[in-house]
Amino acid sequence: MQRALLVAAFRKELDRRSGPAPSAPPAGDDERLAADLIAACGRGHASFPRLPLEDASFAAHLGRVVGLGASGPEPLEALAVEDLYLACACLAGLPGAAVTFEARHGTTIRGAIARIVAESDVDEAQQQLVQSLLVGSEASPAKIGTYAGKAPLERWVGVSAQRAALMWLREKRTEARARDAAANQAAASHDAHPEIAYIKERYRGEFEVALGEALERLPDRERVLLRLHLVNGVSVEKIGKMFSVSQPTVSRWLAAAREKLLDDIKRALGARLGTSSAELASLAGMVASRLDLSLSTLLKAR
Repeated sequence: MQRALLVAAFRKELDRRSGPAPSAPPAGDDERLAADLIAACGRGHASFPRLPLEDASFAAHLGRVVGLGASGPEPLEALAVEDLYLACACLAGLPGAAVTFEARHGTTIRGAIARIVAESDVDEAQQQLVQSLLVGSEASPAKIGTYAGKAPLERWVGVSAQRAALMWLREKRTEARARDAAANQAAASHDAHPEIAYIKERYRGEFEVALGEALERLPDRERVLLRLHLVNGVSVEKIGKMFSVSQPTVSRWLAAAREKLLDDIKRALGARLGTSSAELASLAGMVASRLDLSLSTLLKAR
């Protein structure tokens, strides 16, 4: 009974991923497949006795990752079974799985990141990477689900850490450029129009509150787009591929999201503050000039 359950779980996920394929184990080989799955589960239990992953769940995970191969399903004996067991336990959220993962691979992650980013940023960059690997977000599921066991998990994690560190650098540089531009603009504005600078400083807190409220009212998809672009540094081209649309479409979506936020903030500030038309005009300029930088900071904190 247990053998048939494992085979059924494996084949269901394999077919869902890759479709019935000639390279998949033929139905007549179910006895051998069952033996291979039982052996794989045994290896997983032996390596991680404190992670009681159900055999059927692991068999389904094996079917899923076997079907990820671009050139056809991989035979089970060619995969890093123990590493896949840990990856599956992390995806399942088993107690102790994340701790085990960090104990085994935390040094590799930290070493790869430390070679690329500043020492002061290593902890934050590592935490962000582990979050994306094991938990994910509303826009992107946990990345460890893409680990297919064709190479040791240690090597896969090292490559992921290098990519994350490079993305971190790109994000930091984008933020630094935005901060410098905002500072330069504020300085120039202060020199040329001290009364406008006073208005902007006076209502800075009101602006931050209005932005947070407007962001809460923004539809989920538009918040995801802004987070991907402003916080994670994902290009318009890559976002288009994620949503299966063209680059101009993504650009229009981002522009529309910004415009919706701007309109919402202006209405809120006008109603809340009851300022004069001249002050509102200055506030509108402040909103437009600070929007992306403030959004990046606010979205990162959520």
